[in-house]
Amino acid sequence: MIYRNTILYILLFIKICVIYSQNVNITAIVHSFYDNEYIYYRVLTDGFNEYSRENGLGINIQLIVLTPENSTSDFENYGTMIDSLLKRKSTKYDIIYYYSAYTKKYGNHFLNIRDYISEDYIKIFDERLLEETCSSYDKTLVSLPVFIDISTLLSNQVLLQKYNKDIPKTWDELLSTSKYIYDEEKKLNNTIIRYYSTMNENSGSVSVYEFINSFRKSNDSPHPEITSKTTVEALKKIKEMKDELGEDILSLPEDQLISIILNGGNALFIRYFYIMHDPMFKATALPGRKEGVSGTVVISTNIAVNKYINEDKKKAAAEFLKFLASKESQKKYIINNNLYSGVMDLYDDEEVCSIRECDVVKDAYPFSFMNNDIKLFGDDNYHINYRENMFDYIYRDKPVSVVLKKIEDITKIYKLSLKTKDSSSGLIIFIIYLSFVLWMISSLIFIFIKKFESRFMFLSNKLWIITTLGSLTLISSLLTLYGDVTNASCHLKITLINVGFVLSIYPSLNTLIINFPENNKISFWFKKCKYISLLITMIFTATLNGIFAMVSYDSREITMSDKRLYKKCIMNNKFGNAFYYVIQFYNILVIVISLILIFMEWNIKETSLDVKYLATAMFMDILSLIIFNIIDKITFKNYVIYNVLLAVTILIFAVLNHLFIYFIRILPIFEYNSKFEDSRKILGKISKNDSKKESSLSNSTNDGSAKMSATSSNDTQLNKITKKIISYHNKTSSNSSLN
Repeated sequence: MIYRNTILYILLFIKICVIYSQNVNITAIVHSFYDNEYIYYRVLTDGFNEYSRENGLGINIQLIVLTPENSTSDFENYGTMIDSLLKRKSTKYDIIYYYSAYTKKYGNHFLNIRDYISEDYIKIFDERLLEETCSSYDKTLVSLPVFIDISTLLSNQVLLQKYNKDIPKTWDELLSTSKYIYDEEKKLNNTIIRYYSTMNENSGSVSVYEFINSFRKSNDSPHPEITSKTTVEALKKIKEMKDELGEDILSLPEDQLISIILNGGNALFIRYFYIMHDPMFKATALPGRKEGVSGTVVISTNIAVNKYINEDKKKAAAEFLKFLASKESQKKYIINNNLYSGVMDLYDDEEVCSIRECDVVKDAYPFSFMNNDIKLFGDDNYHINYRENMFDYIYRDKPVSVVLKKIEDITKIYKLSLKTKDSSSGLIIFIIYLSFVLWMISSLIFIFIKKFESRFMFLSNKLWIITTLGSLTLISSLLTLYGDVTNASCHLKITLINVGFVLSIYPSLNTLIINFPENNKISFWFKKCKYISLLITMIFTATLNGIFAMVSYDSREITMSDKRLYKKCIMNNKFGNAFYYVIQFYNILVIVISLILIFMEWNIKETSLDVKYLATAMFMDILSLIIFNIIDKITFKNYVIYNVLLAVTILIFAVLNHLFIYFIRILPIFEYNSKFEDSRKILGKISKNDSKKESSLSNSTNDGSAKMSATSSNDTQLNKITKKIISYHNKTSSNSSLN
């Protein structure tokens, strides 16, 4: 038995040793535009695997490279493929190399770097580089820069020295220098390429972006807005250079250009991302509109960890990131392979600057980055549309304002706004909204004017204020149409409409229940606990909307007839759609109950006008709810029409509600005959002091005959007044029924 247990323990120990001695294999994927570009990644991967073996980490990285040569279909659809894998929470790839413009798009699927490596490894990189290219929307660090591409100006030193010219610091200097040297060389029967910037039918979006970037006020300034005056000035300068320099900007195929860069040739100035080049060329930061401002942009290639893989692989991948995030690795695997690093301290290192042109980085610092918004350069289609529209102006002479507006419309989400740049409808609606809000608030003054006291007997002053507050809440839902369409704004709109409607109706509904023609316990309870019942109703209403808020709206982009975009709230969840109609049914139920009670109390003379106008309000509310839901479900091809119709519907809903429930009592149409108004005052007082009169009636019944004889003359007088009132009411009722 002892031997058997010993053997079992030995076998178990061996199994544990085997398990823990196995390598953790992780897979990295990268796509490369050029067949030899992946060498950078291969060298880095091999370097880590060697480092892992030497330090006993037990981690091995397998690199999967997609190039046009080995996988054309996957290469062309790389972004779509990665996007699909991440959305499915696939664990096929553990480490992903990607172009930094996709950080916002993929960020939610990547590991938070700070959870797995210490700040010491992170802080070696440029802080702005991490913030602009490696962080998701919520500022979570989800990747690290492997290396950075820097756009540069390559200047032919042989030709510049021949004519005693300096490297240009501004575009005007480049233009004048290139024209002069070109003319001088032409006299010698030599034709040179004056300036080449890869602005051709296959590329050029980055070149145009950089040129616009060079017209900033300073290197710290943000990239100019697409329709700004600065952008227009930059494009006019490009067009001027094209006209002055001929078609040099377009003429040379890129493979020939690279051959000239690598082997030397007859080009004077070349704009290209930094690569190893012939010694005849010197690399510098791109010129600007004025000296000291560079158009150079930085694009980083990042590395991220798939957050859906298991914990062991996450920790193994983190070891690779630590290996990458060291000055030694950056020098050995990045700088020594003709790349630039995101570690700024390296450009003060004499050894680095002996093999890499550090001035390129220093002159372009602080860095300017390509827009990292996924709606812009994170979208491959945007590159194409951006380039084609820009070239419509540069090469095809279309009006600059037209092409810039078209580019803006590719990504701009149009929305209701107080600004009148796109439409004045937002400002007009807001002014109308403010006018009605002031009208509602100021109209409350009438409940405190004695002259109108008899007209507001239907509710107490507190309940009239609550009713008006409901109408104000309802009309304020209109404000959710302004600004960005988000899940929160979509839910807030429905909540404000629902809560505002119920709050405006409930005080009247409560009174209708109390005034029920027959005595019953329900009416008695509502009369006794009217504020408690209001609180319960509003809690129930809020709960319904709270449950509904647990289901998210989609803010779907709608393409208008002119190709512009706007967003609207779409509920794609089945439960959400079902619960939305539960809320609408609840609203309709409140109206139906109110109408039933109005019908049953139609002939109560003391409240005849109250219930008639209340019935009008109910029918208007039903119509408004139906119209609102129809408009909200229809997809309009114009954002102004959609928002204006919604806004007008909400305005009509709230205004008619306030008009027929409250404000109409102020108008002459609500005015009674003076005698009937006196009767309403008396009956109103009787209604308000009902409990007191019941008590006094009980006391008078138990009094002796002495008290009865003492008050007989008064009772007789009261009976005469009452008979006159009843007689007048009957006549009024008869006339009313005939009418």
